[in-house]
Amino acid sequence: MRVIIRIFRLILRKYKKRLVAGYISVFGAAIFALAIPSILGAGINRIIEAEEMDASALLIIAGALIFAGISRGLFAFGQTYFAESTSQLVAYDIRNSYFDKLQHLSFGFHDKQMTGALMSRATADVEGVRMFVNMGAIRGGFIFATIIGVAVAMAILDLKLALVSLAFVPLLAWRAVVTSRRLRRTWLHVHELMADMVTVLQENLSGNRVVKAFAAEEYEIEKFGNESGKVADETFRAERLWAANFSIMNFVFTVGIGAIILIGGQDVIAGREVVGGQVVYTGLTPGDLTAFILYMGILVMPVRMMGWMVNTFSRAAAAGQRIFEILDTPSPVQERFNAAPLGTVQGHVVFDNVGFSYDGGKEVLTNINVDIPPGQTAALLGQPGSGKTSFAHLVPRFYDVSSGQVTIDGVDVRDVTLSSLRDRVGIVQQDVFIHTASIAENIAYGVTDAPFEKIVEVAKIAQLHEFIVNLPDGYDSLVGERGVGLSGGQKQRLSIARTLLKDPPILVLDDATSSVDAHTEELIRLAMAEVIKDRTTFIITHRLTTIRNVDIILVFRDGRIVERGTHDQLLALGGEYRGLYDLQLKPQEAAAFLEMADGSDLRASE
Repeated sequence: MRVIIRIFRLILRKYKKRLVAGYISVFGAAIFALAIPSILGAGINRIIEAEEMDASALLIIAGALIFAGISRGLFAFGQTYFAESTSQLVAYDIRNSYFDKLQHLSFGFHDKQMTGALMSRATADVEGVRMFVNMGAIRGGFIFATIIGVAVAMAILDLKLALVSLAFVPLLAWRAVVTSRRLRRTWLHVHELMADMVTVLQENLSGNRVVKAFAAEEYEIEKFGNESGKVADETFRAERLWAANFSIMNFVFTVGIGAIILIGGQDVIAGREVVGGQVVYTGLTPGDLTAFILYMGILVMPVRMMGWMVNTFSRAAAAGQRIFEILDTPSPVQERFNAAPLGTVQGHVVFDNVGFSYDGGKEVLTNINVDIPPGQTAALLGQPGSGKTSFAHLVPRFYDVSSGQVTIDGVDVRDVTLSSLRDRVGIVQQDVFIHTASIAENIAYGVTDAPFEKIVEVAKIAQLHEFIVNLPDGYDSLVGERGVGLSGGQKQRLSIARTLLKDPPILVLDDATSSVDAHTEELIRLAMAEVIKDRTTFIITHRLTTIRNVDIILVFRDGRIVERGTHDQLLALGGEYRGLYDLQLKPQEAAAFLEMADGSDLRASE
């Protein structure tokens, strides 16, 4: 019930007037629906009791019926309009709040979530809440108003027959409660299975090239079929449970009509007398019995809607629980209440005795102390899992330190707003994401007001301009989903151009040249030499060719900095860096020396 109450609070907070208008329409539709059997019953009694045809009385009755029918239709229109529009607006708000929440949750949250599961909550679960707002929160009032109205109208006509007719209502109420509990658990399981299925689908679409490369189509089809089958089986189980409840309601309703005809018919016959040649009724009249049967007919829709409402109630409780679970999730990285915008940055970055772990587990960084003056370049080396990427991610607060502090120009990064911090830290990530948009729009992502001349300038720096101008549409050329149509090196250079457009005082290059050939790497290195000259730069790389001339090299192992210094200093140290050098650069330098020597011998012989 906490979930359902929370949904109602969402409606009342923004759409109170629409909800009131919806309930007015609901009660208006119920009142005029209840008026029709009463008018028909009175008309039948009038016809039976009349000694001669009274056209004016018939016209009045017919006019009253037409008026009641038109009024019922108008209120029914209002009921549908306000129920549907309110449900769509609530779904719109929840969907946007959900998306907004996902945008502000840190890497620590997304590291543990499956994309398909998050997508399922934004689609199927939001739709489950929308259906409840429509069918339950607003139209549910029609159900209760109609049932109560019918009960009162029947009691006024004949209390005994009303009690007989409505004796099945407690049974239906009990059945609805039991079914609601079972359906809630079943629908919650359905949503979880659907999230698993969407995850499989999303992974298959993202990795379609890998699937084809390994000829794994049949395996993927079987895998998706298994997940889809689980959803189908559990949904069938939920629908079967709901259908059984629906059938029981219809059966009990039919029994109620039979009881009305049996008991009410006997009362009509017993109260029938002939006085002065005219038939009179001292108890229940034929018109009253007709009204009873029509009232039971009016109950058909509310009874059926009760089963549907139980269904939507259960689905909304399960779906709302999954949505609010995300909306209530605190981000591992929280912006402090008194956080101030980060002003002009010189770029002095200090790690002061920093320790870091994911979710309080084993530390991936321990006792990190680093002082990088403004404008200097630091290279981060180490085996995969050594902690160098985690180190770099602490600067823009993708994660928060577990101990110690990271400061920029003497200000703790936790004391400034996240938006201002990340505006001043440019990131070129190893895994480049390209949007389905033009190349110019991809470069200008995050800086939408950038002039075209600036876009061209950064593209030239990133060695991408020549490739772009040779495309049929130049900078307006559309890039396919996830950068289809671009090579790995072109994606990387586009990402570099995108970052440079922000003109950040601090740069983090996460293996920025990992997907480029040696020639392109050299071009980017020469261009970046000008770019990073006045910026504090962190370069995460496995290639020593890109870092020989940096100001300081930090060598990571098991979350600790085991070596630090310049290229020459670390070579002289003869430690881990020297091992990497001997593996990568020494053979290249020897080959270059032999090539130069061969050239000298050739010239000497000439």
